[in-house]
Amino acid sequence: MTSADLHTALLRPAVLQILRAAGFGHARPVVIDTATDLAARYFLLLASSTAQNAFNTHNTFVPTIQDVRLALTQAGALVPQMSTAEEGLRDAVEIEGVMVPFEDLRGVQGFVTWAQGPVNKEIRRIAGFGDDANVEEIAAGLDEQEDYLTALKKKHSKTGEESRYQGTILGKDTELQTVSIIGGPAASIAEWTQQSLSTAQTATLPDADEPATPATSGISSAPLTPIESE
Repeated sequence: MTSADLHTALLRPAVLQILRAAGFGHARPVVIDTATDLAARYFLLLASSTAQNAFNTHNTFVPTIQDVRLALTQAGALVPQMSTAEEGLRDAVEIEGVMVPFEDLRGVQGFVTWAQGPVNKEIRRIAGFGDDANVEEIAAGLDEQEDYLTALKKKHSKTGEESRYQGTILGKDTELQTVSIIGGPAASIAEWTQQSLSTAQTATLPDADEPATPATSGISSAPLTPIESE
């Protein structure tokens, strides 16, 4: 399975839950695949635009919230929204006694209201978060309620998530264990590797007291044969 197939397989259940929350009870597999592909392409567009905005703004691919906001604006998710040039023409505003440049936040506020509003109430319920769920705690990973993916993993794991999914993309990373060598020249593989590299480097270094011998080719070092004249 390639990484693209794995990511599609992980995104497909989320798309199914969203369609279910929107009121769809049945769909052909090709429709589900198409909706999943569209969602993946949209996320890829947002991610690539965010990375490009970060590089153009501060010469690094580590994004900030401003880079994400600009990517959402470019994708048409934040409307109505002024452009950066239009915002620059507006006068600065005073916030808590400090003058800051004007920012059009209507699109951001509308997006937050839509995400937290009653439109997505059923999606939050399907995902495992009730009406009392705190959106900020969910985003920070501090909410105690389990989402549907965590509940699904526990349902299909009889031995527990730690043992079945450890070392995979669905679980925690595997902790590297030190391999000890008993009766060998070194106590561990890492120490043996370091000793081998040091020995190899020492063997290739020339002796400081030995005079350097100029390199000669095989032809120049061969004995000369006199040419006899007839």
